[in-house]
Amino acid sequence: MNIDNLAPILPVNKSILMATQGRIDMLVRFSCLLLLLMGSCYSQRDKLRQGEELKDGDELLPSSRKFKLGFFTPPSFSERYIGVWCNNPEDRTLYQYDEVPSRIVVWVANRNSPIIDNSGSLRIDSTDGNLKIFHSGGNPIAITSVEGATNTSVTLEQSGNLVLHELHSNGSIKKMLWQSFDYPTDTLLPGMKLGINLQTGHQWFLRSWLTYYSPAEGSYTFGMDPNLTDRLIIKRHGEVRWTSGLWPNGEFKSWVDRGYNFSYTSNEQEKYFSYSEKDDVTSFPTLQITDDGSLNDDGGFSMLQITDSAICNRGSSHFKVKSGLMSSVDGTKFRESDNMTLYDCGLKCYQNCSCVAYAPTNKGNETGCEIWSRGTKFIKSNTHDSRTIYLEVRKGKSLLQYLDFYDFKSEMHIKITHSIFVGFI
Repeated sequence: MNIDNLAPILPVNKSILMATQGRIDMLVRFSCLLLLLMGSCYSQRDKLRQGEELKDGDELLPSSRKFKLGFFTPPSFSERYIGVWCNNPEDRTLYQYDEVPSRIVVWVANRNSPIIDNSGSLRIDSTDGNLKIFHSGGNPIAITSVEGATNTSVTLEQSGNLVLHELHSNGSIKKMLWQSFDYPTDTLLPGMKLGINLQTGHQWFLRSWLTYYSPAEGSYTFGMDPNLTDRLIIKRHGEVRWTSGLWPNGEFKSWVDRGYNFSYTSNEQEKYFSYSEKDDVTSFPTLQITDDGSLNDDGGFSMLQITDSAICNRGSSHFKVKSGLMSSVDGTKFRESDNMTLYDCGLKCYQNCSCVAYAPTNKGNETGCEIWSRGTKFIKSNTHDSRTIYLEVRKGKSLLQYLDFYDFKSEMHIKITHSIFVGFI
């Protein structure tokens, strides 16, 4: 602004104009500084310290940008989960929180304890140093359960491993207390283990999602054979459905080589399989056990597919957590003395081809299960007598309609296939 050019036109004091110009320049500089400070305040972070929280919509992102941690909702669901998923910086659609494509999710913190709204926040409990999900719907959901440490922090590492550390008084790392790689869900990443810790008895294995849409614990597991430790197996309800073959010469004869450097470690402390990336592989390698027992690679291709006549074909259906009642007050009940987990209850329903809903029951410290059959109507309700019910929903059907589906019979067979996997968007 040239104030000499304005002087003949505006009958004002030149000193006033100069002061005004100075204030404008100062305001511009202050605004730029404020924007820079705001940018630093909202920059990406990979660590959560005590006194900080990760709200629904926030994220942890390591410098490699290969992975993210945050809240997500599977498509057709309303419940919120905290998970780690593969991140593609070139594809901005993967940054959406509300509908993260579920098949790039590699780890779920609260797979059996979803949050019903977006009130959740991830925090370190100041009383015991454990990582917990706080929300408005009930008690905090504990992710870790370590003892004897109150000064802790949690970091999402570049490998996708979420690690809880104990800290010295000066903030430096003292030791690792817990890591998500010891508690995988359905996906194996480089650096994870499949095997057993001989000192503690802890086993490393994958467990599938309950359904294509639900992260809850499913029917299939993938891990090391505890009876014959030099092979990998897929089991359904404890029954072996597939084996990799033995590891006599440093490789699996029946394994389809798609870029995995498998290794086997056996010593007095532990026995396990793990794998690393091959130098000539450009895509990031993962292995996933799916809800139908298939073993998928990172490209979404099914390396191994298992079909079992004992499994009902529920098509595109999935179980959704709802609050309400069933039109038939009493379903088929299993005793609380059986001490059934939510996973056990879901399996009771999933194995029954006429089951459309299930709910856990409680009596003291014991847990049971109740399931309802086809023809029972769900009644949405938020009254005091409402229950948390896992309701089967078929794509395209209203929740308030009578639910129906068919079962599918075929001989159990195992086949190798490269059929393309269609993921969520």
